[in-house]
This record gives sequence, C-alpha cells and structure tokens, in this order.
Amino acid sequence: MSTTTVVPTELWLFTTAFPYGSGESYLEQELPVLAERFRRVVVVPLNERGLLRALPPNVDVLHWPTDPGRPASVGSMLRRPGLFLQLLRGARGPGPRPMPWRDAFSLARQVLARVDVLRARLLADRAPDDVLLYAYWMFDQAAMVAAMHALDARWRAVARVHGFDLYPERSPWGHFPFRAFTLQNLQRIFTSSAAGLKVMQQHHPELAGRFFLARLGTTDHGAGPWEPAPALRVVSCSNLIPLKRVDLLIEALRLTTTAVEWTHYGGGPEQERLRALSATLPPHVQCQWKGAVANREVLKHYRTQPVDLFVHLSSTEGGVPVALQEAASFGIPLLAADVGGVGEIVGPTTGILLPSEPSATQVATELDRFRQGPFATSEARLQVREQWSASYQGPANFGHFCDLLLGA
Repeated sequence: MSTTTVVPTELWLFTTAFPYGSGESYLEQELPVLAERFRRVVVVPLNERGLLRALPPNVDVLHWPTDPGRPASVGSMLRRPGLFLQLLRGARGPGPRPMPWRDAFSLARQVLARVDVLRARLLADRAPDDVLLYAYWMFDQAAMVAAMHALDARWRAVARVHGFDLYPERSPWGHFPFRAFTLQNLQRIFTSSAAGLKVMQQHHPELAGRFFLARLGTTDHGAGPWEPAPALRVVSCSNLIPLKRVDLLIEALRLTTTAVEWTHYGGGPEQERLRALSATLPPHVQCQWKGAVANREVLKHYRTQPVDLFVHLSSTEGGVPVALQEAASFGIPLLAADVGGVGEIVGPTTGILLPSEPSATQVATELDRFRQGPFATSEARLQVREQWSASYQGPANFGHFCDLLLGA
C-alpha cells in the first residue's frame, strides 16, 4: 500500500464502454457515489458504442484518442525495455498452456501503447498525487494502470475483480495475462463477494493484504406490487450465453405441471437457439423474450408488475449477481444455483438455494411447489427486502468502497 498521505481529489475510471450503450450497468449505481466523494471523476471508455447515458455534473468522459488495439512503436519498446519485457512475460504467463509468443508480443505492445497515451496525452498535465487510477475490470485495463505505477510509484492504481476475471480456469491458457505483474503493481484489489475474496487470497496468499471486500449494491425503489394469481410469474435476467444456463430453465419449465408466465430480459449469441427451444414448451407455460434493454426497463417491470419468483441458474459467478440484488430489493424471492457469491444473498429468508449443478427436475420441482411454500406470502417478501437492505444498499456499500479507495 502506498505510504503517501496525500488524498487524491480526482478519480480516473477505465471501462470497456461505460457510459456508452447499456453494458456495465452496475456503474449506474456506483458512479453517483464516486462523484460525491471526489472533486472530479473522469471516465475513460476504450470503446464508444451506443448512446451516452446521463452523468453527474462533475463527471467527464474522455475520448480515447487512438485505436485501443494499436501496438506500441519500436521506439517505445526501446525506451522502456524493462517494462515491455515485464508485460511480455506477463502476457505469456506461467502454467501448462502459456500464450503463444506472437500473441503475447502483440498484447504486450497494445498495453504499452495505451500507457504511452496516458503518459503523453491524457494524464500529461495531471499531478500523480492528486489522481487515483481505477480499472473496472481486472484484465488489460488493470495492466495498463499497474504499468503506470511501475513506471512512477507516485501513480496509485486499483482495480475491481468480478467473475470472468476471477477464475483463471476460464481462460483458454489456464491463466490470466498480466495477472502477476498487475497484482504486484496495484495498491488495492476489490472483490464484490466474500467468495471472490477467498479465491484471490487462496491463489495469491503472499498478497492477501491487498485484497478487500467491496460489495456492489442497488438502489431502493420500494417494494414491488404483489398478490396471488393463478399462474406463477417468473422473471430471469441475464445475457444469453451458455454459462447462464437459460436452456436449463427452459427444460425445467417443460417439466412443470403448474401454469407459468415466464419473462426473460437480456440478449446474446444464444438468443435464436433459446427462442426456438422455448417455442416447443407446453401450453401451460407462456414466455416473453424482452431482449437486451436498458436496466431501467427491468426495474420498471419490478416496480409495476407482480413477480412471484426470480430465477438465476448461472454455472459460475464471481460476486453476488446484481440481478439477484435488484430483484430482492423489490421483495421478490430468489431461486438460484449455489455458485460464486450467490449463497451470500440466497438463503432461508430470501429464497431457495439449489445445488451448483441442479438438474431440470430439481428446478421444476421447486417451481411446482413454490406457491405452496413459505415464500408465497406478503410477509415473506418483506423479509426478502429486509435482508437486501441489510447488506446490499447501494449508497452504503459504495460509500464503504470510497472509504477504501481514499485509503489506497
């Protein structure tokens, strides 16, 4: 951890595309709190796809002035050979499946080129002691801000780790490029669940003091409307990719005997296949595909339409999914597979925790008996909201995160 006593007044946040488009929606809750605690917040997306979202007045968005995929020049590599070799070795990585040299060389040059842009253009007139560099994802953006610290220790750099950037086995090489280099040069790394914190501490025990739990959180929009109905009203919300196991939910719905009205929010590469699969569901199961929509549309559904149950069957998670937090904030009971940090929000007072690898029959059984179970009451829904409020209030959690940031 840095020994400087100077408190930064500017936060520079590096994202994939936020505040453009609809992705990285978690930042919609976090950013207003960051803006309250820092004099100025600068958001630097590597890509600018989609419409620009509304931002607090002291938040600026900077356009990345070059192609983010552009490699560093030979001159840049020669001026900083030590840093380039660290990046090259970091990209290739350890383990049984190192990245091919050609790919590692290309990736290291990309990160070095971004460092050149930061030093020569974006941050050229900023005082290092006054700025905190914050990478939202623990991948190449984190390597970039870590490299800034490696070149000049006055630059303080931190990063969040979520899900896909938490488990090295998800990578095709069995490791994350730049991970060792990045961890050595970040002052603090934040996980969003106790489960994620444990993973990082187990994988890197020598750096355990740099890891901190900083939960995400959601806004309190009040309890959603609810009254009993003939059909079970189910909502799910996720990208349509294999690890979200939406096909498992469809197969479970096929096995149910109760009437179900299922609504799914989210799009993705599996959309056509899953829609075709749902078209063969029996008549007592009705489904609506809402597609990829702005987060406010999902919240509007919870605020205006009764929902009996939120279902989340992802095969892997790093933190506590925001989709579960949002549903619970409206008092909606949860049915979810026990992976990552899911068990930190789904428990006896909030819903039903399935095994990490549930069968379609197990899911169908819980759907069929839900309305005769303990969560089909107004009192139970109040308990769900109370549990959410105790641990996942956005302003409180992000305020704690800011305290940790300012101590970096």
